[in-house]
Amino acid sequence: MRKLFTILLLACCLSVGAQNAIAIHQRDGKVANFAFSEKPVVTYADNQLVITTTKTSVQYPLYLLQKIDFSLSDATAIEQVKPDAKFRFTDGMLYITGGDPGSLVYIYSMRGTTEGHYRIDDAGNAVISLQSLSKGHYIVKTNHFTFKFTKS
Repeated sequence: MRKLFTILLLACCLSVGAQNAIAIHQRDGKVANFAFSEKPVVTYADNQLVITTTKTSVQYPLYLLQKIDFSLSDATAIEQVKPDAKFRFTDGMLYITGGDPGSLVYIYSMRGTTEGHYRIDDAGNAVISLQSLSKGHYIVKTNHFTFKFTKS
């Protein structure tokens, strides 16, 4: 399935000579563009769309996506997904580094309820305690990334 999707995407890319980016449209209206010059590879795994470029790798839960198409944007206008943002879990805490200073981080339950919202500090970091969350699946959403995690 992964190879077939990649081949289909490559065929589409070859047939759209004027386009210069893959555009990911989310249901909330946000659009992320990935320039062809960064060699984006689109794959699908575990109900996630995964975009990997020479600078970054981003996962989008399928239920948050509206459509994928090709952008005619000027290359200088293409939104850059922050390549140095990192997430890690240690001792019941979520550590985010390299985020946009002042931006918000939301944690949602799988039912869609907001379990918490936090702000990334001036250095681009956030430390979020997950102690108050019960066992289950959650979604973390920032202005550049959305990912799912399981608390066990």
